[in-house]
Amino acid sequence: MVSVEALNRSFSERLRLNHAILNNKYWFLPVDNVGHENYQPVGRGVQSSPLCGRWASFSVCKNVEGHKGVSLSGTDCTGKVVVRHNHMWCNKSSCPVCFIRGWSTRQARSIGGRFVEADKRGFSGVEHIMMSFSVADRDLPDSVLREKCRKALSDRGVIGGCMIFHGFREDRSRGVLAWSVHYHVLGYIKGGYSCRDCKKSCFKGCGGFVDRSYRCFERDGCIVKVLGRRKTVVGTAWYQLNHATIRVGIRRFQSVTWFGVCGYRKFKSEKLKAENLCPACNDEMVRCHHVGDRYIVKDIGSADYVPLFVDDEFDGSGAPNYVEAVGVRVE
Repeated sequence: MVSVEALNRSFSERLRLNHAILNNKYWFLPVDNVGHENYQPVGRGVQSSPLCGRWASFSVCKNVEGHKGVSLSGTDCTGKVVVRHNHMWCNKSSCPVCFIRGWSTRQARSIGGRFVEADKRGFSGVEHIMMSFSVADRDLPDSVLREKCRKALSDRGVIGGCMIFHGFREDRSRGVLAWSVHYHVLGYIKGGYSCRDCKKSCFKGCGGFVDRSYRCFERDGCIVKVLGRRKTVVGTAWYQLNHATIRVGIRRFQSVTWFGVCGYRKFKSEKLKAENLCPACNDEMVRCHHVGDRYIVKDIGSADYVPLFVDDEFDGSGAPNYVEAVGVRVE
């Protein structure tokens, strides 16, 4: 059994390993897991390997014309090249270094690939759904909760998709992550989700998804809500994965569960191919060596580290700051 100290790693230590945890309170708030010591949010374990997060290369987009007038995180890209760091990531959800850009990214691509295959088979309209349990059910074993969630979704007309296990929510009054088990779901709803665009007052008696969910709530006490329109399946999956919960001591805990028409026995699928596209112009980025004089921070634990930035294409003498690396391959 992993010690309590390992479950709630000190903030300073996790920050030293990965400064990106400051970007979201869920990643750095202390965890109140009293009574649920076997569970922890992803990224709260120990570093898997000394290679985790090691810098590998740069990806650069030199389509300067395509960057004219484009802003990234408040920075004007006009006349600049766009540069992205590439690092080595492990595939462990507990790793505090790799859980955001390693495990979550790979799993999100896998989820996206499976929905692409499901779409080819005639299903469409993936919705983001949240399923919460009654207070009386929150202490049930995760295996029981998983089946209860699957049944609640089926009763409401969710015919298939994936469930991502979340054990904690932010308790703002105490400034901690407190136990409040729920699932985030990406899935297909039979007949689609017409309630979003319905001009009527959707509630009991309307005949839509909201009506079905309310009537089922009276029987099972489960709250099932369809959330706002998602931008991308992969983006939504990535965000929910890096906020997911795992069970300590189980080598392959089922953080993601496929069910219904998307169940593993229904069809095979492949992970989406990683695309190295420029966020400013959508062109393919290329691996490059930096040969300029600028000092670039490569340690993800540094407060000065930024994963994506812009730079001058040439130095003062007209020489290129970045030259393409021939024969280099970094995933």
